[in-house]
Amino acid sequence: MNLALRSFAFLLLFASAALAQSPGSRAYIGEDVYVASGQQVHNATCIFCSVQVEGDLTGHVFVLFGSLNVTGHVEKGATVIGGNAVVDSQARIGGDMTVLGGNAVYESDDSLGGSAYVLGGHLSHVPLGHGETRAHPRLSLGPLFSILLGVLVLLLLSALLVPQIRRRVIVNQTS
Repeated sequence: MNLALRSFAFLLLFASAALAQSPGSRAYIGEDVYVASGQQVHNATCIFCSVQVEGDLTGHVFVLFGSLNVTGHVEKGATVIGGNAVVDSQARIGGDMTVLGGNAVYESDDSLGGSAYVLGGHLSHVPLGHGETRAHPRLSLGPLFSILLGVLVLLLLSALLVPQIRRRVIVNQTS
């Protein structure tokens, strides 16, 4: 019961922090965020929904259990947890792109200004011309690796958090 109350309080604090928008930012729970062409928004936060960026986003994008579709410009980074990210060939993400538990697709290497990391999914392959090298790393760790990593983390947590069972010595008393 105590754990349930703590979890609920954490969820309320997280939701209220997400909805406490700074000027020019958008944060929604369960409602999609759309930045139209010609429109400028600072940050976009979306929980249980998706973000579509056709205009300019001057800050970061954070999506939890939704998807990200960029055909415009994101000045800083993008993070997607539990969903997919698609970056059009004419789009641009200036910082790093991180996708956990989903796939990332980008049509042009110039679309990503920083590094791209995908854990638990696949990162699209962009063939480079002869002699070209990428300025930033592109890393994809597939679902099997993520499952094994999750099992390892659960085993370590259970070893640390589960109290040790102490053996009781039973004394046989006969009269």
